[in-house]
Amino acid sequence: MSAFYYRCRYFFLPLIFTALGLALSEIYQSDLQAWQGVIEQLPYWLLPAAIAIALQFNRSRLAYLAAIMLAYYLCVTQDLLESALLAQYSQQILLGGAFTIGGFAFIKDRGLLSPHGLVRVLGCGLCLAAGFGWLWVNREFKLQLDEALPAPFNMEVRVLAPLYLCGLLVLIRGLWQTSLVNSAIFITFALWAVQFEFIGLVSLATSMTVLAIIYILTVLTDSYFLAYRDELTGLASRRALYNLVLSLGRKYSVAMLDIDHFKKFNDTYGHDVGDQVLKLVASKIDAVRGGGKAFRYGGEEFTIIFPRKDAQSTLSYLEEVRQTIEEYDIVLRNEQRKSQSKAKRGKAKTNHQQRTVSVTISIGVAEHQSGETFEQTMKRSDQALYKAKKKGRNQVCV
Repeated sequence: MSAFYYRCRYFFLPLIFTALGLALSEIYQSDLQAWQGVIEQLPYWLLPAAIAIALQFNRSRLAYLAAIMLAYYLCVTQDLLESALLAQYSQQILLGGAFTIGGFAFIKDRGLLSPHGLVRVLGCGLCLAAGFGWLWVNREFKLQLDEALPAPFNMEVRVLAPLYLCGLLVLIRGLWQTSLVNSAIFITFALWAVQFEFIGLVSLATSMTVLAIIYILTVLTDSYFLAYRDELTGLASRRALYNLVLSLGRKYSVAMLDIDHFKKFNDTYGHDVGDQVLKLVASKIDAVRGGGKAFRYGGEEFTIIFPRKDAQSTLSYLEEVRQTIEEYDIVLRNEQRKSQSKAKRGKAKTNHQQRTVSVTISIGVAEHQSGETFEQTMKRSDQALYKAKKKGRNQVCV
């Protein structure tokens, strides 16, 4: 999977779907008038649901954001704070909220009922105070700042400069470490800014509803990938394999793949290099043609399921995978450490020696027989794999 595709999948796609959803809501705004009362009530139900689901799956950052959005929505719609007061301090609230949302982009998920929870609550208070403090400084020292700074840096630019900077940092963070949670945080920041800077462009109820849905979908999707995807290789996990078994028909083939002498390779080059090899092999296996679906079974073992194919039909595709892995050269770089002596430290040079190694895989494949369970078919494919290893490895056996 290329870096660009990865970023599209985890960062840009949520942004595109959010923008598309908001655009459609504006296009069909007249048709939604009859549902306006329902839409205005949705945040009261969806945001608490988002909080509960996020806490259940240990996504505390989204739980905090959902709680902040709910608190703001209650203040606006239920007059918990006077409308005139909210309008008077709108810029302070905008900046305080932006600082808070931006802060959550740079911290990790931690337990809510823990010392980290108290720190985060205090941090939210400090961010709000920072918003008020920034406005106070700019207003209190307006004349001095106008004289000291160039003309383009007028009062309006100075007030909103932290907003733009914070937005840029959240964007960079989202692109640098692409994840659904970081995408959700950036969308939260964007909709928060829109509510204050482009008043009336999107209704508050619509924004809060969209955010609640994004939080819920983010948590559920993240949890799905955590449960059904192997974290190291990105392949579907063994749990996903047995989930697929439930939908298989009577005709299918099972291939078991194993990296030859992997334990010896690990002992020679180290576990870090071993992990890189697993990722490489997984990427080649995942590219299998013929409708095969790849899974990481465990350790250095992989499984490919070919629905609606007999064993003979899969051999050419499996041979292609085996050959691709055999022909791929892996470049290892060993760095000579600098001398520990202080006298030599300044003169020591790091020599980079590059070595090229390759790995091979053995493959066993078996076709499902009538009256046979999946476990029995897999056992026969495992026996075929053992046969391939016994015959000298780096081959496909039926």
